[in-house]
Amino acid sequence: MNNNELFNAWMNLTKYHDRILKAMDYTLQDHYQLGIKEFYLMHYLTQSEQMKMRLSDLVPKVGLSHSALSRLVTRLEQHRAGRLVERQTDAKDKRSVDIFLMKEGAELIQEMQNLINNRLQSQMSEKDIQNIKRLLE
Repeated sequence: MNNNELFNAWMNLTKYHDRILKAMDYTLQDHYQLGIKEFYLMHYLTQSEQMKMRLSDLVPKVGLSHSALSRLVTRLEQHRAGRLVERQTDAKDKRSVDIFLMKEGAELIQEMQNLINNRLQSQMSEKDIQNIKRLLE
């Protein structure tokens, strides 16, 4: 593969990724009034021990600044579906803040994951699904 082919393949991949991400964000906004960043935060909490993580550890995973992530956590603490997450100051280190996924948040993220999975399955061709799986091998 020459340099232009690799560059063009990379450009097409990023366009495809952006299109899927925007569609997922739209779907989540439409159904839950939450976006992809909120989804990522709650997803990472489900993957962690005891469904909690330090706010500072979530910053690079979610892709927001510390202050923007803190505002996002506040929105999730005050969400209309209930308190989805909770922030607590670490007892040992008062400068650190832990974010906990609440029961309502755990139930909602499962629902959101199912919706996204169903949408991806129904709207993507089998060829696209196989290509994505191959990328991860």
